[in-house]
Amino acid sequence: MAKQFFLFLILVPVFFVCKSQSTELLQKKSHNPDEIKSRHILSTPVDIRILTRLPAVLYESSGVVVTHPNKIWSHEDSGNASELYCFDTTGQLLRTLVISNVQNIDWEDLASDNVGRIYICDAGNNDNNRKNLAVYRIPNPETISGNTTTAEIIRFVLSDQTQFPPPQSNRNFDIEAMIWRSDTLFLFTKNRSTPINGYSKMYKLPAQPGNRTAQLVDSVYLGNSIEVARVTAADILPQTGELVLLTARKIISFSNYPGNRFFSGDRVEYVFSTFPGQNEGLAFVTPNRLYMTEEGSGSLAGFLYEIVLPTTGGTNHLKEEPILITYPNPTKDLLTIECPWPDTTRLQIFDVQGNLLHQATLGESRQLDVSGLNTGVYLLNLQYGQQMVTRRIIRK
Repeated sequence: MAKQFFLFLILVPVFFVCKSQSTELLQKKSHNPDEIKSRHILSTPVDIRILTRLPAVLYESSGVVVTHPNKIWSHEDSGNASELYCFDTTGQLLRTLVISNVQNIDWEDLASDNVGRIYICDAGNNDNNRKNLAVYRIPNPETISGNTTTAEIIRFVLSDQTQFPPPQSNRNFDIEAMIWRSDTLFLFTKNRSTPINGYSKMYKLPAQPGNRTAQLVDSVYLGNSIEVARVTAADILPQTGELVLLTARKIISFSNYPGNRFFSGDRVEYVFSTFPGQNEGLAFVTPNRLYMTEEGSGSLAGFLYEIVLPTTGGTNHLKEEPILITYPNPTKDLLTIECPWPDTTRLQIFDVQGNLLHQATLGESRQLDVSGLNTGVYLLNLQYGQQMVTRRIIRK
């Protein structure tokens, strides 16, 4: 992603008083960004780079946590082994750690605390009907001498869930993202409501073993489609407090917020210039560098990606440029083009030698048939007035 523009979306903190009121309030929140006053949301493209293919044991990689730039821990999701796998940036499996006293019902994310303990979120809840949600805490793996350990267990219920499952319109109880901050776990929902209402809810859970209640404390509007509104992972940068949420098409960053009111802070959306497979895990490596994992496809495990953000520590280094997204890229035939510029914007396609091959307007080309091009790399250029943006596209 190399361009940016300002969007007017929703960023509305919601405080819930009791179970019945919380559901009612969430349902009453408008899903139309034009109906609610909000701050500007900065959006910019960001590139993703493949580092390596994941080890075969991580075909269904879900959560991820980084304990060293070259030590990455992950696990598989529902019904797989109760094991954590450590691997490096070449895809070499370094260690397998068995969690002997718990079952992998639906492990979805990992988090670590200030002493290196790892928290495993077993709260995947696709059907919104689970009553056995849990988080497992294990010691810092570097302090475990063997390859087996036991977990302390935090069993919890969600403060606002009273139906198992609820109606389709209120299925927003699937927890697939988690962070640790100051002895508290913050949990974020993957919205499975039909029709999707675009909100991810945030719960607060004490990071201590025992039977607990996760309190609903806030929610944030992310968009009106599955690709942009379903959160699959989260992480927080301890040095600055920057929170990131992962969806299929972008990373949403929150910084400079009061207390733990993440959604009241500055918001930047890093939209992937090319889309990965089913991306599942996200973790900071440095203040502007993250690793992302995906599930496998076919007979092969997915990839480990590196993402370098153009903004760090809450300081904005982004240029004021428009956003242009093309997908799928590479493509065999149809290329979808997303850009906020008007339909009269001029669109051109050049080969790598600079020869003009195609010219039209953006309005005529938001679904562009490139099947007539030979296999290879091309440059897609948009021009509106004095503004211009270019993307590389691949015809496969």
